[in-house]
Amino acid sequence: MWGWRPGTSTRCPRRLSSRRCLRNRCSKARGRCYAPPFPSRGSSLATPRMSRPAVKLLCVHNPDHSDAVATPDLPAPSNISEAIAQVVREAGAHVFGLVGNGNIHFVNALPASAELYTSTRHEAGAIAAADAYYRCTGEIAVASTTYGPGFTNALTPLSEAQAARIPMVCIMGDVPTTGLRPIDVDQRAILSALGVRYLTAQPHNGADIARRAFELARRLSVPVVVLTPHDQCAAPLEDAEAPADCCGSDETREPARTGDGSESLDDSAADPTAAVEEVARALRAAQRPLVLVGRAVVETGTSDLVERIGAATGALFLTSAMARECIGPDFSLGIAGGYTHRGRLPTVRSADLVLVLGASLNLLQTRKGTLFGTDAQIIQVDREFRQGFIAVDRRVQADVRDFLPRLVDVLGTPPPRAVGWRREIGTIPPAETEQADPGCFGTRGPDGKLDPRHALRRLNDLLPRNRTVVTDGGHFLGWVPKYIDCPDPRSTVLVGTAVMTIGLGLASAVGTAVGRQDRCTTLFTGDGGTLMALADLDTLLRVGRLHQVPGEPAAVITVLNDEAYGAEVHQYVPQGLDDAAMLVHGQRFAAMGDPWGAPGLTVEDPEQLAEGGEVQRFLADHSGQVCILDVRISRDVIADFLRE
Repeated sequence: MWGWRPGTSTRCPRRLSSRRCLRNRCSKARGRCYAPPFPSRGSSLATPRMSRPAVKLLCVHNPDHSDAVATPDLPAPSNISEAIAQVVREAGAHVFGLVGNGNIHFVNALPASAELYTSTRHEAGAIAAADAYYRCTGEIAVASTTYGPGFTNALTPLSEAQAARIPMVCIMGDVPTTGLRPIDVDQRAILSALGVRYLTAQPHNGADIARRAFELARRLSVPVVVLTPHDQCAAPLEDAEAPADCCGSDETREPARTGDGSESLDDSAADPTAAVEEVARALRAAQRPLVLVGRAVVETGTSDLVERIGAATGALFLTSAMARECIGPDFSLGIAGGYTHRGRLPTVRSADLVLVLGASLNLLQTRKGTLFGTDAQIIQVDREFRQGFIAVDRRVQADVRDFLPRLVDVLGTPPPRAVGWRREIGTIPPAETEQADPGCFGTRGPDGKLDPRHALRRLNDLLPRNRTVVTDGGHFLGWVPKYIDCPDPRSTVLVGTAVMTIGLGLASAVGTAVGRQDRCTTLFTGDGGTLMALADLDTLLRVGRLHQVPGEPAAVITVLNDEAYGAEVHQYVPQGLDDAAMLVHGQRFAAMGDPWGAPGLTVEDPEQLAEGGEVQRFLADHSGQVCILDVRISRDVIADFLRE
């Protein structure tokens, strides 16, 4: 099209060494198009590619450019569902959905972009997959469900996306205009209770509402639901009218609420220079400054500015789990909270100033409030605030994209040598020592089963290095980010932690397998979460095979199996409660892929995890397949976030 081969930009995040990119997206580096096919929503992965008509270029990633996304010239839509589908096609957004009466017309209106649709087996899976797709690509996806029970099935992952501030657009059926039927629920009341924004599409404004949903999701970093009344799903389009009150929840960002007595330095209302200079003075005055880097830094691409601030002030770094790998390792203490290794906790707790950049300070991130020393001054910078788990001394309401360049200018050019705390400390202390964490280097737990720390250290070496790591909720999540490395921040997809749920892992892996086909999706899930989510095992086994690199498995599902709901066991059995309802006995997860021909292996012995051992041979022997590992881990080893 422009005289260069599609998909070959070295800055394309999904560039493949031997094949064209399996995406229909713009190159961030050159604003060019490449459009090789996705599998269709049918059962076969080998569906022939449809012929493509002439294309016109539209851009939804960046409204200032007009040459980013190629979409076919299609007939004008005739009804609401077709109008919404056209906007989705213009956006180039991938759709995850499960069809029903309330969305069948919308899904049927996507045939010209069938490669942009993935059919899940449960409505919760559609939402979770769209969530994970954004986390691993930074691009908004669409989820679609029907009304009533299809809508209620989707609520837990939707509440997770809302709490985690994950932008997505959800196209859902709704109660007919004639009123509630026995099958219906008041979806608008439920969405309002969850704090989820929604818009209602009508025959005169379907396309405008869909575009508005994408804009709101992107601007506010939230899920936005587009509701179509069931009796209007196939209604003919009408001429546009003056905008009606179609939004059932507040579209504007709520004002910052500190709720804990902290002082707010609002960079949007007060003098921004004063806020920047106060933070700079605090950093200069601190003897042991620590910068906690959150997801906002990843989203805004400002990690280089953060490193300059660290160099200028001698600060050390921590990152949130979703911002790991965005800061170099030389002066990083690792991941904050329950993921901070015990060997580095004394250093973290000795900080006298903590500058929090775009991180939420939630329960896990703050190690249940014990992460920082009691005398540490905490300054939090973010564009909006929710109630954190610890008290904050100063809050600056600002977008880090605007705030950090100003702070760098005030602090000036970093010195050529390490200063302050960096010079004092010399090198970062080791993450683990037998003294700090007795027994951490053992291979088996007290019950004779595999120590999960040993198992994960070995899997870190044995699994493909070019990977996206998806971690479900559960007791085991306290170990995965500590021991499983990732190539970059977008390769960590940690789900369920925002609302403390389990069972989203398999469907989330669907989203990453579709979104990052250049990487091996490696899912870590628990026994309870796997059983809860089995509906979308079929979906993952279908789309997991999109990743094909010689000598590598297409995807790996690792079930960390302690035969229990481990978090409940460790919290409530010590209180005297009976563990009978907390146990999960007798599951053979290595065989759960048998109906689809997916190979599995039960891992019970450290020798299986050795170099050249059975696990390594198993993965090599099943190149190009989705592999399942049932790793039998000790129930007696307790993760740090529950130990404290």
